[in-house]
Amino acid sequence: MKKLFSILVFLIIISSNSNGQSIVIDENFSDWQGIDPLYVDDQNDEGNGNVDFKMLKITNDDRFVYFYLELKEELILQQYNDISILIDTDNNPNSGIKKNGIGYDFSYNLGRRSGEFIYNIKLEINSYDVGLVNAPTVSSNVFEFVIRKETIVSGVNLFRADTIAVIIQSSESNGDQIPEAREIVKYGFNQNNSFQPAKYQLTKNPDDDFRIMNYNVLRDNLFEQNVKENFRRILQMVDPDIIGFNEIYNHSGSQTASLIEEFLPSGNGEQWYSGDVGNDNLIVSRFPILKQTNIDGNAAYLLDLPDYEMLVIVAHPPCCENEESRQKEIDKIMAFVRDSKNGSNFNIAKYTPIIIQGDMNLVGLKEQQNTLLSGDIFYESLFGPDFTPDLDGHNFVDAKPINPGSPTTFTWYSDYSSFSAGRLDYIVYSGSVLEMTNSFALHSDFLPADTLTNYNLKRDDTILASDHLPVVADFYFRSVTSTSKKDHSPIKINLKQNYPNPFNPTTKIQFTVPSNRDMKGAGFEAQFVSLKIYNLLGENVATIVSEKMHPGNYEVDFNAENLPSSIYFYTLSIGNNVLSKKMILLR
Repeated sequence: MKKLFSILVFLIIISSNSNGQSIVIDENFSDWQGIDPLYVDDQNDEGNGNVDFKMLKITNDDRFVYFYLELKEELILQQYNDISILIDTDNNPNSGIKKNGIGYDFSYNLGRRSGEFIYNIKLEINSYDVGLVNAPTVSSNVFEFVIRKETIVSGVNLFRADTIAVIIQSSESNGDQIPEAREIVKYGFNQNNSFQPAKYQLTKNPDDDFRIMNYNVLRDNLFEQNVKENFRRILQMVDPDIIGFNEIYNHSGSQTASLIEEFLPSGNGEQWYSGDVGNDNLIVSRFPILKQTNIDGNAAYLLDLPDYEMLVIVAHPPCCENEESRQKEIDKIMAFVRDSKNGSNFNIAKYTPIIIQGDMNLVGLKEQQNTLLSGDIFYESLFGPDFTPDLDGHNFVDAKPINPGSPTTFTWYSDYSSFSAGRLDYIVYSGSVLEMTNSFALHSDFLPADTLTNYNLKRDDTILASDHLPVVADFYFRSVTSTSKKDHSPIKINLKQNYPNPFNPTTKIQFTVPSNRDMKGAGFEAQFVSLKIYNLLGENVATIVSEKMHPGNYEVDFNAENLPSSIYFYTLSIGNNVLSKKMILLR
């Protein structure tokens, strides 16, 4: 058996991760790399069960307890399995229910979506009672989930000790479990880690080109009088330029635009345009709609922005166990993108920005999410060959908007449901021509009281308005050589995200110096390049590059050993072209 420590009879692992690393439940597991495994399980020991565990990690801060669970095989965490987590929350083997040397007071079956808290009596609880959120909602062999550390159930603290004992089991009868029988796994809470919320910006940055929002408004709820003021406050706070709506069945695009005009009155030279292809996926936009079409129940719109045309697809594939139908609709959406880039359908220019957004209902097999991002068509005999969706040979970028004030990215929330809050709503985009500067999925209940007051929001606004959250992203267009909407080509100036990020104290920055010809010049001479570091006050704290450089790709090292922990910005200037990105120094 492969383990971290070994003794003769019992295995006691007490772990307190002290690196202060922040975890976000966002399907990106790189933030777990600095967390040591709490338990590494043997393989092929699943017994009578169908689940073979590989690894468990746990960490915490002052507000949340985070779990990382790795399996041998792929599954859907909230369905079709019998995986339970059992926690001795008071570190007392003589209280609760005795099993394998611990007395667990809390149990939650992830596959059956139900739990119990044992304190004198058994109390049934659901995921919302303890703030349990997991990711991804699609099938995977790696999952992360979070439980609210300060949970109170019927007046009693859920976690009542500084150390907990944990069992993960796949079934009640002879299935795999962590740890093995006659072993005990314990985790000691780190008392020094403070929750550090991810950065977000509720107010639009005037330097960005547009703010886009997607909102499933729960069967025309947008037009219901009893929640009208909730929607008004939400829309006025977000103040989007483009809105994709799902589940508007009984009202037209023009009716929707009129309501948005009431909520967000137009100024001089402004108006709200609408698109409506006869299904529930409408668009309301500050920019005219040049073309629109139905894509098998979903909708494509070509928008006329000042210097660009932009393809926006508003989608709402079928939910739940409709795996085949959902895959076919996503296949058809991506085939529409492929064919539009190849001269049919909307016949878009090569560098046309593309955004696909909507309630994608990705709660089943991960192949559907993969198709949306990578262009890997599943039913090629029906919808044609695979393709690379972005022009630079990369996948579409997944915005993964954060929930402000929480380490989560869920977009659907219903405490009437047995399903825990999850990420169903997406914004994906072509990163070669669009730079995302900010994104969030607004759950008003997470916002501090002063933020609610400042933005004229009420704590229950998003809960009452819909079971889906408004999903928001801000973008600017990368530099282009031409403003022609039919033939704009981005210059090859490129500034990549530094890595690692966050960093301490060194990081690498990659950038591209384009040829003069790329920048409307006539040759390939060396050009003056400046790469500088700025703090939050806009002060230049370091200059990495300030010299003439020939066209090519470069990588430079930045050492911040003399700078304090903070957010910094690095800015690349070549000629009249400037690109900036954010990086985080964590000591």
